[in-house]
Amino acid sequence: MQRNRRLASMVVVASLALAGLSACRSEPAVAAYVGDTRITEKRVQDIWDDARAAFTRNPAASAPATDPETGALNAPASGTDPAALPITRADIVNVLVSRELLNRVAARHNVTVPADLAYDQIAGKLRLPENAEYVRLYTQYIALLSVVEQSVQRPAPLTDDDLRDIYQRFGANGALDAGTTFESFRSTLPEQAVQQLQAAVTVRTEVREIAEPLDVTINPRYQPLEIGLYGIQNSQVSPIYQLVAAELGDESAVPVTDVS
Repeated sequence: MQRNRRLASMVVVASLALAGLSACRSEPAVAAYVGDTRITEKRVQDIWDDARAAFTRNPAASAPATDPETGALNAPASGTDPAALPITRADIVNVLVSRELLNRVAARHNVTVPADLAYDQIAGKLRLPENAEYVRLYTQYIALLSVVEQSVQRPAPLTDDDLRDIYQRFGANGALDAGTTFESFRSTLPEQAVQQLQAAVTVRTEVREIAEPLDVTINPRYQPLEIGLYGIQNSQVSPIYQLVAAELGDESAVPVTDVS
């Protein structure tokens, strides 16, 4: 009987602990949680204000620029903020969450951000001044993603599900000729593209493995959120769209309270 009471007490304690975790992940001032790391709304706002101030001081930065090789993170969302800023708060949350997770993947591979980065080139693509913090965060992320994918020694083979998802993402972005079937798409993928996609899919698996125990929680106002791991463009001035991405922030999980 005494043992049963102890077990019952343990169950009660565990339930209370879970309730406490749920409560702490519903703070209205938090944009996202990645493990013990809180990405606050204030942090998001500070980066947005910094970008707006830099953009206001240098409006010429809004001119379209020829795209360099930028890697695979999501390009800024379409549309602008009231101040005509070419990024949104959702873009900022995306890059902050992405960096948190990719830093952990990079540690597995024993790689770090390269020393010399082309901030000016990425600034041109983002249509923001080079000194904006968002430009630095974005550039560092895609540079780290590149070295992580290059460090993959045994890339996972692409499954039919992987290829079908890639095929559907191509189609959704108007990048397939009319009538292109999945079978013909799969048979005509260049070998170099297959190798790059395999590396990206391998990193996607690692991101998911790392994210799962961290209980990543995204404020509903920033969902859906996905970490881009292999992106391309239809033209030099069109947005990057993702062929391989890790989705985060399941809305069925305990949400962060919307603060809009």
